[in-house]
Amino acid sequence: MKSKMQLKINELEMALGLTPTLNIHIDEILSHPLELNSSFDSSLYIGDNLAYLRSFAETTPNIIDLCYIDPPYNTGNKFIYHDNRKAITSSIFGKHGEWMSFMLPRLACAHELLKKTGIIAISIDDYEYAYLKILMDQIFGEDNFIGCIVVCRSKNGKGSNRNIATSHEYLLIYGKSSKACLVGLPDDDTLYNKTDEYGHYKIDGLFRKKGEASLRSDRPNMFYPLYANPKTGHVSTEAKSELVEIYPIDSKGIERRWLWGRDTAKERSWQLYASNKGVIYVKNYSNVKKRKKVRTLWNETSFYTERATNEIKEIFGDKVFDTPKPLSYISAILDSLADSDALILDFFAGSATTAHAAALLNKSDGGKRKTILMENNTLIPEKHLAYKLGFKTIADISLFRLEKIKSLYSEFSYIDITFSSDKK
Repeated sequence: MKSKMQLKINELEMALGLTPTLNIHIDEILSHPLELNSSFDSSLYIGDNLAYLRSFAETTPNIIDLCYIDPPYNTGNKFIYHDNRKAITSSIFGKHGEWMSFMLPRLACAHELLKKTGIIAISIDDYEYAYLKILMDQIFGEDNFIGCIVVCRSKNGKGSNRNIATSHEYLLIYGKSSKACLVGLPDDDTLYNKTDEYGHYKIDGLFRKKGEASLRSDRPNMFYPLYANPKTGHVSTEAKSELVEIYPIDSKGIERRWLWGRDTAKERSWQLYASNKGVIYVKNYSNVKKRKKVRTLWNETSFYTERATNEIKEIFGDKVFDTPKPLSYISAILDSLADSDALILDFFAGSATTAHAAALLNKSDGGKRKTILMENNTLIPEKHLAYKLGFKTIADISLFRLEKIKSLYSEFSYIDITFSSDKK
């Protein structure tokens, strides 16, 4: 008898006209549900990620705050992992159908595992972006599409295309529901270059209303004089001989209005600042919890592939993983998309950068992030550099990184789980 999760997957496959996924026997895994109260900072589940995902989706749904994955891009290259899923039979999606059939059940399970407020972020490039978007719209719903970030991964670009050197890839972001909301990017403290008795602040906008409904006639009670000392920046609602009288009149002589009424301005006059030209601004105070909206273009040099390769070589001794992501890039994703106590799922763990980024952030901000990783125990080809360095499976690479994290952060702990049916 098909499970509820399997029926949901088959329904999605039918809607898209994809080849149905074979049933996976998961009775043994179902008897070992995910332990949320674990004291471990990271848990690595070794084996077929679909078997684990389906098991957990059936037994412990609605638990994940953030799911980040860096799936195979289907480039056709001979990487350490399988990256050549091209359909032979013709369908509406052409050669991409096999990759979509591979991804759909895993994404459907991820949807089930996310909390109502949960976020999923997926790294992808041009080749499968359009088809991933179709899958995500079908599984998560078009209304839950949050945005697509363009990430610069190389200054000079890849040279494999004869016409264009590709410098970017994407980070596709969806929410589980309308309740999902990004934490946002940390505000830049260096911009808060002024100080008073209330703390560090920056000048963040005109106190005079602009745009729609900004005229005096729109809100007559918000047209009144303020009194300022342009030398000190001090602003008051009460007239004094040493202060300059200022009205909300723009450079063209048009009478506008202030943002606040007179009573509010009196109570919060300490938040106002007058420039040496007599223009009134609002102070924006620095706050460690202050965040700004996530931008759709990330072009920091620390996100380049070259940085990731150097990090891999430093940790493992050589480039044991073909397509690593920089630690700073994954840290930015975790920090801007979820709270500091988030439970994070990565079911394409690879070199375990997600666990490393979570541990690094926890160390820096006192957070309590925990990661659930999944990685296959597929044998590494004997000709691959990783095999020559002693790694027999991809999961061995993940485990090595987890042990490295433990050596860097004494408080970090992890556990690896392999069910007997998956052991080799």
